[in-house]
Order: sequence, then structure tokens, then C-alpha cells
Amino acid sequence: MIEFEAIYILYIIIGSLVGLVMGSLPGLTVTMTIVLVVSLTFGWEMIPALAFIIGSFAGGVIGGSISAIALNIPGTAAAVSTTFDGYPMKMRGEANTALGLSLFVSLIGGLFGLGMLSIAGPVLGSIALKFGPQEYFLITMWGITLVAVLSQGRMTKGLVAAFLGVFIGMVGMDPITGLMRFTLGTKVLSGGVNYIAAMIGLFGMKEVLVQLKRTKSFKIDESYKIRDLFPKMSIIKKVIPTMTWSAVIGWVIGLLPGTGGDIGSLVAYGATKGIVKKPSRPFGKGAYEGVAAPETANDAAIGGALTTMLTLGIPGDSITAVIIGAFYMHGLLPGPTFMITERKYFYYILIFLAIGTLVSYVIGILGSNLMLKILKFPKWALVPLISLLCIIGSYALNNNINDVLIMVAFGLLGYMFQRANYPVSPIVLGIILGPMIETNFRQALIGSKSFGNLMASFVSRPISLILLVLIIGSFILQSFTLKSNIAPDEE
Repeated sequence: MIEFEAIYILYIIIGSLVGLVMGSLPGLTVTMTIVLVVSLTFGWEMIPALAFIIGSFAGGVIGGSISAIALNIPGTAAAVSTTFDGYPMKMRGEANTALGLSLFVSLIGGLFGLGMLSIAGPVLGSIALKFGPQEYFLITMWGITLVAVLSQGRMTKGLVAAFLGVFIGMVGMDPITGLMRFTLGTKVLSGGVNYIAAMIGLFGMKEVLVQLKRTKSFKIDESYKIRDLFPKMSIIKKVIPTMTWSAVIGWVIGLLPGTGGDIGSLVAYGATKGIVKKPSRPFGKGAYEGVAAPETANDAAIGGALTTMLTLGIPGDSITAVIIGAFYMHGLLPGPTFMITERKYFYYILIFLAIGTLVSYVIGILGSNLMLKILKFPKWALVPLISLLCIIGSYALNNNINDVLIMVAFGLLGYMFQRANYPVSPIVLGIILGPMIETNFRQALIGSKSFGNLMASFVSRPISLILLVLIIGSFILQSFTLKSNIAPDEE
């Protein structure tokens, strides 16, 4: 039995507003938004924290399209595909139509993902109860490898980042023997690396260092007319088929460990280009379908990523990697038993996500001009605020200055990785999944009594065999991903 209080709606509204604002600012990603939000919720009661975090998640994903359409600069990685046709629509004098369509299909995609989460969550939870150490080892490895192979053509760099994260996750006490390892003889690392502090550094402090070089604000002259942000029924009818398959694509890809909305939106855009033979306009020239496909998939992926996180305890993407860390911090343990031991929190998440999606749509329309004004805000004023939040958030975790030092160190690491064109997200997933990979592998090895028996069990157990095939298939998929070009055609 759940008890819903009106104050929770206020937390969701504030969270959605924060997510929309941060998501609309180029460079300030949804992941970084959630990291900062999580750091603020330390010490809160569990339900208000959930409401605030879920609201920020829903708002941040929707907010990325605002700057993508207005500036041709995506606010989030998942909004990259929106620039292909959203900005050309703006250049045709249809900025209101582009943003209105984007917000509407985001609402539909988010509600579809929510519906699938409510249906598939309990089903997958019951299946996951049959998992043993072998299955958990393979599914966590699948998450790591998917992040690596889908790092937008940077397979080797993705693997390096992913397994660096796995190694960092092994620092501290050995989970089987209890012995200390990789601590360099210092007490700072004896308790391991605090993953929340590492995330704040990799996404928050790293972005501070990046933004120090970008002191200019954006020049924006236009404004939106609120009444024109509600899409015409004639346009909606044209994109209904596109919304249908894009929602399914987004949810399924969000379900895969380590992918998320950025991959889902790109795949949906590419699929739509292949399926729609007579678009409203040529793709890349302002096609309505080119805006509807990525934005629908982007928000549908939220439900898929949360399904994987809640039922399997595996982050669906870098954002849910941060959220699962927040759940651990507040005493929730996502995984196969979540639907049994924490079922009421599953329903809280469903309600909060539904309200957050609706609220984000309304705020996106009513506050669209406010978002444009915030885009004009000078970056030098944002940098100190973000720095302060990073320091306060990391210190508040354990009231320990060591966590602040770890946060700063990972901020520098993230900055160096970005300068070298290495993806940062796989490091986060590696830190989260690393201990799970090691523990389950060693438990499976102990249970099998020999390495040969363990290797045989991977193909003799039906679920393990399916997961093994999926891992191999993800590498084969990479060869097609590298060769395909889903950017708009140049004519």
C-alpha cells in the first residue's frame, strides 16, 4: 500500500524544472544534471528524493531539444538527431512547430515507455529470479561490452574506458577474502572509491573544466508563441506511424544494458529514413518525421532503461548508472528481488515518472521563452555555481574531505579523457558493474569447482547461452554501426 502526499508533486515539479533548464543548456548533460541532483538529495527521506530525481530525469531528457532546435547545438547527446531536421525547420521560420512537435512526441514516447515499464517490469523480475552467478556475470559483461561497442565508432577507446572503470571498482577490500588491494598503502582508498564522488567528478567537475574555455553566451533573437507550441492535428496524423515504431525502437534499445536514449534516437532516425519513402519534406530539410522519430525514441528509452535497472540491477545507460547509485545511497537495492521486497517503491516510481513526464511537457511549453533567456546567461556565472554544488555534494556523502579529493581527481581524469576523445560514460558503468562482474565470476568459479566446468556451464545453461549469443551479436552489430551513416542526406 502506497501513501501519496501532495508535497511529492512539488518535488516533481521542481525536479522537472531543474532538469529542463539543465538539459537545455549545451554541454550540461542529463547525466551531470542527475549527478548534481543526487548530491543534493543526500540526507533526504527516500520518497521525496525519488520524486526529485525522477522529475529531473524526465525534464532533462525532454529539455535537450530546446537548444537543438534554437541553436543547432543539442543540449543532450540524445538530442543530436533532433538537430538534423529540427534546426532546418527553425530556419524555415517554423521554430514554434518544431519545438511543439518535439515536446508532444516526447510526451507520447515517455508515456509509452512508462506503460511498458509497468507491464514488463514484473515479468522480467520473475525471470531474473532464476538467474545464478553465471547469468549475472554474463549480463554485467554484456552491459560493459555494449557501452564499449556502441561508443559511436570509438570501439577501442570505449573498451579502455569501460575496463578502467572495472579496475577502479576493484580498489579497496576484496569481496571474497577481505584483503586490501590496489590501495597504494593509503587509507584514502582503503574503503574503495566512492562511486557517487567519482560520478560527480566525471560529469560535474569535468564539465566545469570544459566550460572554463567557453565564456561567451549564445546569441538568440527569436521567441516562441505559446499558442503555436501545440502541434496541429494534421501534423500529428502525419507522424503517428513514425511515433509508433520509434517508441518501440526506443524502449527496446533502452532495455539493453549500456545503451540508452542517445543510441535509441539515432537508430530510430535511421529506421525512419529507411521506412518512410515519402516524408513531408526531404530528410535534413525540415521533415516532421525527422523530428518525431528521435524525440519519441529518446523518451521511450527512459522506461526501457529503468526496466533493466529495477529488475536486473544493471544500469541501462550512464544516467541510470547514477540513479542506481542514488538508490543504493538511499537504501534501495534494485535487482531480481526488488519487485518482491520493494514493490511499493516500484509503484512510486511509476507514479512519479507519469507526473514528471506530464509536468515536463507543460513546463516545456509555458517556460520555453524562459529557457531561451537562460541560454543567453553567461557561462562564467554558471561555472562557480556548479563547482560549489560538486564540492558540497561530494563532501556531504560521508562528511569526509577524502571524497572531495576523489571527486576532483576524477574531474581531472574526465577532462583528460574528453580532450583525448575517450568516452567517459563507460568508466561510470565500469565502476558500478565491476564489483558485480568480479563477485559473480568468482562465485560461479567456486560453484563450478574448475575453470573448465565454468566454461561448459556458459553453454549448458539456457539463459547463459542466450546471453552469450547476445554478447557476440553486439560485437557483430558494431561492424554495421561503423559502416552505416544515419546522418541526413546531403543534396
